[in-house]
Amino acid sequence: MKAPMGMGTDFFLRDETGKAGKGGDLVLFVIFLVLGLIGLIMVYSASSTLAGKHYGDSAYFLKKQLLWTVFGIGLFLFLSQFDYRRLREALIPLTLIVFTLLISVLLFGRKVGGATRWLRFGPITFQPSELAKLFVVIYLAHYIAKKGDSLSDFWKGLWPSLVMLGLLCLLILKEPDLGTTIMIGIIAVLLLFIGGVSPRHLAWLSGSMIPVVGYALLRHDYMLQRIKTYINPSMVSPAKSFQINQSYIALGSGGISGMNLGEGRQKLFFLPEPHTDFIFSVIGEELGWLGTCCVILLFVSLLWKGAQITREVRDPFAQMLAMGMTLLIVMPALMNMGVVTGLLPTKGLSLPFISYGGSSLLMNWAAAGVLYRISKEVPVRPSRKL
Repeated sequence: MKAPMGMGTDFFLRDETGKAGKGGDLVLFVIFLVLGLIGLIMVYSASSTLAGKHYGDSAYFLKKQLLWTVFGIGLFLFLSQFDYRRLREALIPLTLIVFTLLISVLLFGRKVGGATRWLRFGPITFQPSELAKLFVVIYLAHYIAKKGDSLSDFWKGLWPSLVMLGLLCLLILKEPDLGTTIMIGIIAVLLLFIGGVSPRHLAWLSGSMIPVVGYALLRHDYMLQRIKTYINPSMVSPAKSFQINQSYIALGSGGISGMNLGEGRQKLFFLPEPHTDFIFSVIGEELGWLGTCCVILLFVSLLWKGAQITREVRDPFAQMLAMGMTLLIVMPALMNMGVVTGLLPTKGLSLPFISYGGSSLLMNWAAAGVLYRISKEVPVRPSRKL
């Protein structure tokens, strides 16, 4: 069988005599469950004091996160039984839904902190850009599997996909949401590279994003201030570098084994939004270096399992879909941890499965369900007799 993508036939070499497995990957399933459990525990630990002060209920955020987790696991169970091939048939209506939601959020969205990123449906608030990330993976998996070797031709293979991605990113950037825009760009470049697009074309594509990022930084002063803080914290006022400094204090206070669960101090109104973007800092303070290493190991294991499934599954669409869903979870995790530790400029990105947030959590469980479903298609190698 010829490998349909550009990383070479050895990467996708598989046992053609094997039969598709009936069950999903157990290790993959355990990783998702452990991440979800850690998320519930840490959301409560990081938010109980804040929730008690503002809502009179220390479990306020935990209850909402638990509700979204139930919905997420339900979606996971559904997608783990759903034939992923039908996602290609649903691509046109899904495209219409995503673009309609992104346009609607600009027209009727809820404005919070200077950004319009949420739509309200009764008691439910939803962030359409989270669904857009899932859509990008499905779209590119279909496109790459369909185009095959023609992806090496810029005009016939690559250009049509760039039009779709460009329009999508333009709407998200308009909110403004630079972090999600960059995340979509990174995932798209990685999938296109794996799919066989010329590195020269990808270099041009990556370079074309620089003026877009520059324009966003110049237009929104708070984004530029974050870059200045990242380059040299001493060149900005202490108030503007307060968040990252509190994150450093939290991580440094934890030491090797941490201050024990629930005993962290930075979440006591020092670290802003400790249950969302900077929850990894709370993990570092309360569970220490060992706790943060365990979280990192879980995401690294997920990346390894996703790459293994990509390598062994036979269907070209499933290969790209599996890799895309893996990146959809792992890349935001790496960027979130990079921000919290000061390796990357401060940006509002949640830690998948762990940070508080319904839209993100729901899409994480959806991606997990699709990936788990594809793991059922991995051939079972025949046992060898001694």
